[in-house]
Amino acid sequence: MGRKRRYYREDRRRPEYLEEDDWEDDEEDDEDDLGDIERSVKKTSWGLLAVLSFGVLLSIAQALYVPSGPVPSGDTYRVVSVSRGRLQAEEIGTGRVVSLDDQKLIRAALDGTIKRGDVIHR
Repeated sequence: MGRKRRYYREDRRRPEYLEEDDWEDDEEDDEDDLGDIERSVKKTSWGLLAVLSFGVLLSIAQALYVPSGPVPSGDTYRVVSVSRGRLQAEEIGTGRVVSLDDQKLIRAALDGTIKRGDVIHR
């Protein structure tokens, strides 16, 4: 079923005409409105300036920030593999792959006491 339309009297009302005396009152209100508008524009512009300057400061700080490097942990390695009679290990601090020629470590890796991913200290 269709909805019934409602008509309001306010929509059908005839326009009101203002006298010249009423126009002057509106001009005073307009002057007050201009002051309000000017104040709100100033507040908005200062707010935008603050937000933009904060963003610029964050981007400069990010560009200048140098994260600390990996903590040097001495001779700490993570076992990768055994190949050609050498133990391939990765340095924990730098991530550099190193080939170790320690026979005890190679035997331990071949025996299964040291496995891939284990951390060894030299």
